[in-house]
This record gives sequence, C-alpha cells and structure tokens, in this order.
Amino acid sequence: MKKNMVRAAVIVTLLLFGTRFTYAAEEPKPAAPEAKPAAEEPKPLEPGLLSLDSSVGLLDKKIEEGKSAVEKALGIGISGFFDLSHTWSSNRPGLNFKHNISGRVFDKDQNQVVFNAFNLTLDKPEKDWGIGFHVVGDFGRAAELLRESTLWHAKLQNEPQAELREAFLTFTIPIGEGLQFKGGKFVTPLGTEILPAPGAYNDNISRSYAFNFAVPLTHLGGLFTYPFLKTFSASAGLVTGWDNPNDNNNSPSFLGGVNFTPADAFSLASNIIVGREWSLSTVGGKHIHDGGTRVTWSNVATIKPMDPLTLYLEYTLGHEEKALTVFGSSFRIEDAWWNALAGIFSYGWTDRFTTAARAEYFRDSKGARTGVRDADLGEVTLTAAYKFTAKLLGRAEVRQDWADTRFFAHGNNSPNKSQTTLALQVIYGF
Repeated sequence: MKKNMVRAAVIVTLLLFGTRFTYAAEEPKPAAPEAKPAAEEPKPLEPGLLSLDSSVGLLDKKIEEGKSAVEKALGIGISGFFDLSHTWSSNRPGLNFKHNISGRVFDKDQNQVVFNAFNLTLDKPEKDWGIGFHVVGDFGRAAELLRESTLWHAKLQNEPQAELREAFLTFTIPIGEGLQFKGGKFVTPLGTEILPAPGAYNDNISRSYAFNFAVPLTHLGGLFTYPFLKTFSASAGLVTGWDNPNDNNNSPSFLGGVNFTPADAFSLASNIIVGREWSLSTVGGKHIHDGGTRVTWSNVATIKPMDPLTLYLEYTLGHEEKALTVFGSSFRIEDAWWNALAGIFSYGWTDRFTTAARAEYFRDSKGARTGVRDADLGEVTLTAAYKFTAKLLGRAEVRQDWADTRFFAHGNNSPNKSQTTLALQVIYGF
C-alpha cells in the first residue's frame, strides 16, 4: 500500500508542478496598422491559480512557432499529442489475470505509469490538389492495444507499440451541394467516445463499456456523405467490417448514418453497420462456425442547454446471428444481443477547469462481446480536468464499476462483482 501511495504522490506532484501541455493557441499578436485582418486566433486562457503560462507557456510558444514553420514549408498540417497516465484498481488483479483491470481495452494496466501515446497527425486540405489526405500514427501502449484489437492477422497476437490508426483520401464530387468521399482506414462514426485525437479528447480518462464492447473502433473502406440540408446530412458506404482491414470472410459490411443538427444546442447522430464479421471457425479440425450477420445501431444526442454545460446521451443496440458464445467450458452457436445506455455530463467552470460525470449500463446477455455470460455491467465515473497552459492538460478520475456476476479480476482469486479505480493523466497537445 505504501508503494502505491508513493507512486500516486509522485504523479500528483508531476501533475501539479511539473512540465505541462494541452490544446489551444497562443496569445494573438496585434495586427499592424492597415494590415489585412488575420484569421481569428483562439482566446488566451484566463489567469489561473495553477497556471504555468509564465514557464511552460513560453515553451508552448516556441513549439508552435517551430511547428508553423515546418507546416508552411511542407504545405501540410501537423498536429498530435503525448499522453501519460496511471490507473490503480482496488481489486489489484494479479498475475493470473496478467495484472489487467477487467472491463477495459485500453486503460487496463494495474498500478503502472503508462506512456499511452505519441500521436502524429498529418493533413492536406482538398483545396490544394483537389484531393485531401489524412494520416494518423500512434506510438506507445495505446497503439499496441489498438493494433491487438485490429484483425491484421488470421488470429489475435501480441503487437509492436506502433499503429497506423487512420490513412485515407478525401475528395468532393461536384454534384449539388457536393458529394463528399472518404476512402481508406478511418475511425468509426458509431458511439459517443472516440480514439483521442489532437484537440479532441474524451471527457473521462477511462473508456466506457459502450466504447470497448458495443461498437467497432476502426474500418477500412469507403464512405460517401451528402449534405441534403444545412441541418441534415447522410452517409453510406462499404467497409471490410469491425476492426478488420484484412477482411477475414470476403464479405463487406454496410456502414451508414445520418446527422441532424436543427440548432446549436442540439444534434443527433445515428449510425448503423450491417454485415458478417466472423470467418469460418474450426476447433481441433472440426468445423463449428460459419458466422452470421451482425447489426449494430448507435444513436448519440448532443445537448448544450447553456454554454458551460454539455450533455451526451447514447443508446447502442447490437445483434448477431449464429454468434460464437462461451457456455461454461464449451462453446455455443446462438443469436446474441447487447445493449448500451450511457450519459455524460460535462461542465466548464472556467476556461481552465472542467468536470465530467458518466453513468452507464451495459447488457451482454450471451457474453458475445465481453466473454462473460449474462453480464449486466454498470459504472459511474467522475473526472476533473485542468489546463495548466494552453497546451498542457492534467486530469484526475475516480470510477466505480458493478456487475451482477463475478466479472472483475481480483488478485489471484475468484473475480469480484465490483471494483473501484483511480486514475491520473497528463496530455500535451501540439
């Protein structure tokens, strides 16, 4: 316990007094008299008690100046971030569980300071060549876990800590308001939470069950989007499936959705993916599974009743025919359903300090997604975030998980029905 407390104290010290990074812009320079007005820069942060603008903020400016010079020389947009975190579980999963915190795909390393990611993102707008491109590379533990979740190979295996998260081309066909096309590898439009991107992070440190189990992470394929109205757009395309650039069954999946934004205070995104996701399966040379059609429908409402408050509501429904499920020590082939219901409340008390709360229920009746039959999972997560400079963000989180079955790894003993986790994180964006 002393060892855990010492580690936590070290991270808190770094979080509060060490080098810091986040995601906004610098104080704008005054325009020269009679000069053409430049594009408006983001408003500088207000003074804060824990501000490091006078120290780390000076480094932020130097980094931004250097980045801008490289962008201008290459004609390519450059952005990214560094991500460091520590997560501790009250269950302290032992070697029998590979020290992995249950219910997590990414933030699962028990009581370790983890370098999650160095992210590098390159962008070229369509206006220069008529065709744009977007390339995202991840390096670190999160990249390793993302790669292990992606079916690059015939079977899952340990992977290096580097992953090509996205690589796609974009162009617009001059039909009506412009038919937009995106082709290549890209993150899924399903769900509320995202794989963190420069300047766009989840409101909590840990990911929800809905993110980990209910929806895919990435796709390989093509997607057309058309803005029928200023408030309404629709998309449709074909992809190789869930996290499957290799397409292990030679059967593409349909990906489509609509986005409706009738007002600044409300928007609704509804997306669906339909297709076979399993390949032919054998055990001991015996054919056991051909795989059926999987349908997943995700709906996310974003509500902003007032400027500091944002509310996200998500409902995701999934169904798979002839799913390969675990039943005791053997397998079953049966239809399976899963449901996810989640709400996230985010409130910006100042332009530096934000709090977020997430509550969630996840039902996996046949264990098709979690590997645990009749799993009813719930969690409540509270997160506080503070911008030490425009480029340095520190966060702290407490999360309580529950289940109606013994789901959560506990030492080297039988699993528990609950767990509490504490997490700290530092993110530097550029």
